[in-house]
Amino acid sequence: LKQAAKKFSPCTIFALPERSVQIRSILNTQRLARWRSEFHAEQRIASGEEESVVQKRFLAAFALLHCIHGTTNTKLYEKQRFWGKKESETHFTPRPTKCELFQLFQPTRAKVQPHHHKMEQTIKNLLVADNDLIQQATAELKEAFKKPETIPQLCEICVTNTDPQVRQYAAMLLKKHLGKLRAWREVPAETQALIKKGMLEAIVNESEKSVRNAITGFVGVLVKHEAEKEDGWMGEVLKFMFESTSSSDPKLSELGSSVFNTLTDVAPDQFMPHIEMVCQLFSTALTATEASGNMATPVIYNILLGMSHLVPFIPGRQEIEQTYQDSIPYVLKALSAFAEQDSYKFIEAFDILENLADESSRTLSPHMKLLIDFCLQMAGNTQLDDSVRVKTITFIGWLVRLKKKMIIKQKLVEPIVNALFTLMSVAPDVEDEDEEYFGSNEVSTPSTCATQSLDVLALHIPPKQLFPPLMALLEPALAGDNPLPKKAAYLSIAVIAEGCSEHICSKYLRVLVDVIKRGITDENVMIRNAALFALGQFSEHLQPEISQHADEILPILFEFLQQLCLQIRSGGKEPPHIDRVFYALETTCENLEDQVTPYLPMLMERLFESLDTRNSVHLRELSLTTIAATASAAKEHMLPYFPRLIDCLKLYLVKTDDEDICTLRPQAIDTFAALVRTIGKDNFLPLAVDTLNMGLTMMDESNDPDLRRSCYNLFASMASSVKEDMSGSLNKIVETMLESVRSSEGIVPTFKEGAGDDMAILANGALAGTNGSGDGDDEDEEFDIENSVGDEEEDEEDIAGYSIENAYMDEKEEAILALMEFAEHTGPAFAPFIQTAFEEIYKLLNHPNEDIRKASIDAVKQFVVALHQLGNMEGVHQTILILVPKLSEIIRTDEERTVVMSALDGFSDILQEVGAATFQADGQKDAVFNCIVDVLNGKVACQFDEPVDEEQEESEYDEAILESAGDILPKFGRALPAEEFAVYFGRVWPYFIQKIEKTKQKDETSDSQRAFAIGVLAECFEGLKEFNRNWIDTLLPIFLSCVQDRNNEVRSNTVYGLGEMVKHGKDCTFGHYPQIMAALSQLVSKEQHAGTLDNLCGALARLIITNCSLVPLKSVLPVFVEYLPLREDFTENLAVFQCLDLLYKQGDENLIPALCRILVVGLQVLCKKEYDTEECRELVHNLVKQISKDFPDKFAEVIRSSAEAAEFVQTLSLQ
Repeated sequence: LKQAAKKFSPCTIFALPERSVQIRSILNTQRLARWRSEFHAEQRIASGEEESVVQKRFLAAFALLHCIHGTTNTKLYEKQRFWGKKESETHFTPRPTKCELFQLFQPTRAKVQPHHHKMEQTIKNLLVADNDLIQQATAELKEAFKKPETIPQLCEICVTNTDPQVRQYAAMLLKKHLGKLRAWREVPAETQALIKKGMLEAIVNESEKSVRNAITGFVGVLVKHEAEKEDGWMGEVLKFMFESTSSSDPKLSELGSSVFNTLTDVAPDQFMPHIEMVCQLFSTALTATEASGNMATPVIYNILLGMSHLVPFIPGRQEIEQTYQDSIPYVLKALSAFAEQDSYKFIEAFDILENLADESSRTLSPHMKLLIDFCLQMAGNTQLDDSVRVKTITFIGWLVRLKKKMIIKQKLVEPIVNALFTLMSVAPDVEDEDEEYFGSNEVSTPSTCATQSLDVLALHIPPKQLFPPLMALLEPALAGDNPLPKKAAYLSIAVIAEGCSEHICSKYLRVLVDVIKRGITDENVMIRNAALFALGQFSEHLQPEISQHADEILPILFEFLQQLCLQIRSGGKEPPHIDRVFYALETTCENLEDQVTPYLPMLMERLFESLDTRNSVHLRELSLTTIAATASAAKEHMLPYFPRLIDCLKLYLVKTDDEDICTLRPQAIDTFAALVRTIGKDNFLPLAVDTLNMGLTMMDESNDPDLRRSCYNLFASMASSVKEDMSGSLNKIVETMLESVRSSEGIVPTFKEGAGDDMAILANGALAGTNGSGDGDDEDEEFDIENSVGDEEEDEEDIAGYSIENAYMDEKEEAILALMEFAEHTGPAFAPFIQTAFEEIYKLLNHPNEDIRKASIDAVKQFVVALHQLGNMEGVHQTILILVPKLSEIIRTDEERTVVMSALDGFSDILQEVGAATFQADGQKDAVFNCIVDVLNGKVACQFDEPVDEEQEESEYDEAILESAGDILPKFGRALPAEEFAVYFGRVWPYFIQKIEKTKQKDETSDSQRAFAIGVLAECFEGLKEFNRNWIDTLLPIFLSCVQDRNNEVRSNTVYGLGEMVKHGKDCTFGHYPQIMAALSQLVSKEQHAGTLDNLCGALARLIITNCSLVPLKSVLPVFVEYLPLREDFTENLAVFQCLDLLYKQGDENLIPALCRILVVGLQVLCKKEYDTEECRELVHNLVKQISKDFPDKFAEVIRSSAEAAEFVQTLSLQ
């Protein structure tokens, strides 16, 4: 009978007609007194059901109670009061058998049971592995949800069925269906009340944790719907939860905390009105559990998870943030206990720290040392599970990003570096011949995470703070005999290359190149691999400085390649360091540009040998990649190898089912695309039609995202080569690319804790059925769980985020970039597609992947530029109207700096191209300007809003985003009337002055900041025009004081700025000519830096152009011409030849002795293409032509003195 009681309470009630509120209450209550009171409160049963049926059900209920409790109270149920007629009380006296009890219920259950059983069977069919059965059951379920009795049936199944998986599924279906507010509102109020009451009690009675969690999740969505109602139910939920959690009974406390965890996950916002009570519960639980000596309890686990769910709602609520802040020491103690006992719970509970770091980092600030010490302790404990160590190491990197200035101030850089280096010194897996240095989402080790975290340090910690502790570890490690620290040293050198590139180039490049050269020839393969990796990183990030050492590095790599070919030719297997050799070779060659030409014969011979079809797929793929990189550098110098390369590539470009060829085809197409870009239009045109047809065929017939990606790359390279000749095929190509842009292929949802199991069940059942049902056109999509219409928030509540398979992500990115190149190169042919492409790619500006966001920004910016070049000013106006606020939003809110820098560069490029037409609507100027100011002041999200500390240097990575913002300001000025720009400039110029003055007092690590500030001010003079007079008295002394600066870049920018100040300030600078000339004269006598000398020539040219009467030309011109030709900054040739052209046209006699020199310089500029604009080329060409006509003897003298000049002159049209 007790079993029968379980069966009836609390679930059988859901099978009874809704009018019988009385009996439901009786069956759902544990205490007789409460039954009585509820009975008196509802003495009437609504009409519409036969009295005999109601009576029999009542009798069954009372008889059941009598069997359990062994007592009756007939007075309570006097028939004259309740039934309206007298009846013998003997009906209540006998103790009926279990069988008789259920027979009493039969009259009403007979009507319900068949549907009940049918629903159970439907659910069971959804859980099998038979797709046909699943589809049939799904269709039945969709029909069932059109009937009102389905909800009560599911409620009954949820709490009565003997199969836990069926009960769980029923609860999940209820949650999914009634999670939609409109579906819940369709349920009658009386039934709603019963469901709320019954489900709350079901949580207590359910013994299976998975089922209880599913029911609690259902209750959570009811909380979302019902929290605002004043029926007291929410109060009951909270009371139950708080009282249970605070109970001294461990089981009850665990139950209450579990409910708290689930409800805060499903409906966190509904807890905010009660947050003070929640915080009290949190604090009390932590302190009480700490006193007990064991914090790794289920209750603490659930509470930590629950409090983690509430974190997004606390920013700005100081008292609540204080509670979280005060809890950190207790949280760390609990996490420490979980780390030793249950690594899974540690990982889950650690979310509270990650969420606080993400949403309310200020709560962590007072405990920064405690947090770092805790993470280092966990990371260094080899007895803990690797997942625990990986989590804490990764969090260190996160804290460095968020709170680098605090970490520096508290002197935590050194212990972090020491710990990471120790972890990097661990021996790799003995079976791993080709060790991975960076982890992935699937596999990470403490060692790989330590390498990644050191990379983060290099990006965010200024070199001045990072290098001393790191060098203290590198020197003994490199000098010692232990290969493990030596490997770690080379890895450290590799990963700091990106973040500390300027510092390495200025101080350590020579010594580190020597170190790497020793490493790549080391006998130990582990050390050799790490050194090759370091060489690749240097080649990638230390350009152009590292290319100066190519003659030292390339012979070693070529020797490796030769040995590799010999080894394979003799039947040996590929060595384990093959990937590292090719990585170093590829990055070195790719960045050499023309300098790679002398090495091409030997390099290409080795690569052709590596492409032999007898070699492995892996080796051939590496060779193809290196050929592509070499082609990008060598450009037209690859032409002699083009025919042979085409012969090699043809094998991979024909249709075949050969697995090896299919594997290599995408890379072969990428290599071909690199050749198309570099060999020139005339050399490619004979192949253009066949190439286009081949690409179209592969694009149409392939389902491989990597192959589609490579086809897009090929089409983009063709556009860059043949340009508008692509027009005939654009329609098909662009439409396919847009399909990739729109595609959601490869997107995989990741679920919140506990939801993954639920979704796994649903995926095997209803979702699997609906995906293949083929009836997507059904008007009633009510039960398409995945795609149901309306209330999308509820549909996605279990989804924590999405991951995207790399191949599909790469395809999407390549499609975006290819469309961008079409806009750039194909001119009017792409015009019909710009609007659609803009609209589709604009939608991806909030894409979860940062590379997609970055590519999308670059593309939509290029569309604006293309519209402007096409003269479609209405299109420019409309797109900018949309884009300016969007880019402003990205700059302020995106946490990835590369994305923010792309958005800033987008503003910069649009202003450069579109100019004044950028600003056509109110607020656009302020929007752009405020973005500049916010970035300079460190107020955007990717700067993590740390307090500005002028005493601390910025990392090179930090400086990069400041420079991107600063680069906009001059272009912003040129797009405005000078008078208007002067107002904006007046608001921002003190920032740059302060930067200049403060960095003068610091060591050389801050010199780049001073160079940046000087450079921005120098570029702004053009936009200010005559309004330079407002600032010349302040700025001129500052610029003059920097002429003799210790830093090359500062001096170079300063002399350039003096020239710009004079050129655009005009009259207001004339009185300062003597000072400026004296400063330049003093500098030129001892300057050795090529860039500064070039800018000296440019500055002097601007002074002469602006007012040659104030320059002593007789003494200045010979020196001026002596310093020509320019050495590296060829942009200054425009100013130089404008000056020479002006003096020549004026017939200045001081120029005549220098004409031969001028001719030599002019011919060199033309021959070596030392200009960056067509204007400059035309100017030089016309001046040389005019001098050759006016002074043929001098021209002949120059030709006679140089065979190279004589040969080049034959190609010029000087007549």
